[in-house]
Amino acid sequence: MFNLIDETYLQGFNRCLRRSVLGVTVSALWAGAGYALEPNIEIAMKQLNQQFSAEVIIPGYEALAIEMGGLVQAAQLFEAEPTEANLSAVRTAWLGAMSRWASSNAVAFGPVHSLGYSTALEFPTDEAGLDALLANASETEDFDVASLLPSLQGFEAMAYILGTESDKAAADFSNQERRYLSALTLRANDVTTDILTVWQAGWNSNPAYGTLLSTAGNPENHVYLSVEAGSEEIVRSIINSLEVVSGEELPEVVKASVLLEETPDAVTLQLLNSSVQGIQSAYLGTSNSEANGRVMGLGEVIAIADPTLDQHIQTSLATALNGIETTMTNPTDVAPLAEAQLSLNIAFELLETEVLPLVQN
Repeated sequence: MFNLIDETYLQGFNRCLRRSVLGVTVSALWAGAGYALEPNIEIAMKQLNQQFSAEVIIPGYEALAIEMGGLVQAAQLFEAEPTEANLSAVRTAWLGAMSRWASSNAVAFGPVHSLGYSTALEFPTDEAGLDALLANASETEDFDVASLLPSLQGFEAMAYILGTESDKAAADFSNQERRYLSALTLRANDVTTDILTVWQAGWNSNPAYGTLLSTAGNPENHVYLSVEAGSEEIVRSIINSLEVVSGEELPEVVKASVLLEETPDAVTLQLLNSSVQGIQSAYLGTSNSEANGRVMGLGEVIAIADPTLDQHIQTSLATALNGIETTMTNPTDVAPLAEAQLSLNIAFELLETEVLPLVQN
């Protein structure tokens, strides 16, 4: 456990190491490295676009669909038989599905946001509103979750109802809570099914989003007008995910651990780990699934321009994962989380300042 230190010092230390890569500042490493888009880079970007949805994005959403199916079954069994074993199974299934969703955030572009799917799955919960809804519901009332506000839906609402092992046992759940939990899982399952359908088959007479990405630059493609536009979408999505993890989620855990001496819980660490695994998977071109192997990744495109840049990003992501996994095995040792945050900051800065201009060229 860190000693209690001044927050200003921590922030200054953070900013300093964020700019440092093996003792050399990022700006010094890559200053003046103007890249010209060579033909082989453009070919690699085209291959990246062609393979990415079929080999990385869609397998990830297929894995999420499997996890969601298990969550629905577990919730329905707990609704029918509210035993401690069934409650434990729901909590385990929730973490599995939420972890898959967290890993998919690295490629959360296109329909996930434009069609409102992310809002239906991860909107912050209105706890008071949810309490009021359940208090006023009859024991036999059907819940039309899709018609409710986003703040009463999604993974966060499930987590609020489920509580933790230390504060809520199976006997503490009302009939309304168990039925609403089942309804929440069914709604989330419908949403994740829709996401997969849009990527594979399309929506409202529009072509499959996977086809749109794979044909970036084709004359008939109205979404990605150039090969570069397709690859830029991939890069921006990874950058956005890194910004959330390294700029919001990890700092909150590190701050609580250092300044408040709070030991991070296992669920938080698991979700952080899944998020970074998803980022690494998107960067390397892996599906994060045992059924699929490695394909053309963003790193291979970058390596054509500068192998050292690619290696620094790979190393930063691997170091961050190692740090989170180290703390997962020993939650009282939070120093590796601070190191993970710094490594992710480096990866974020390199992707934003060096990689993004490269694929935009």
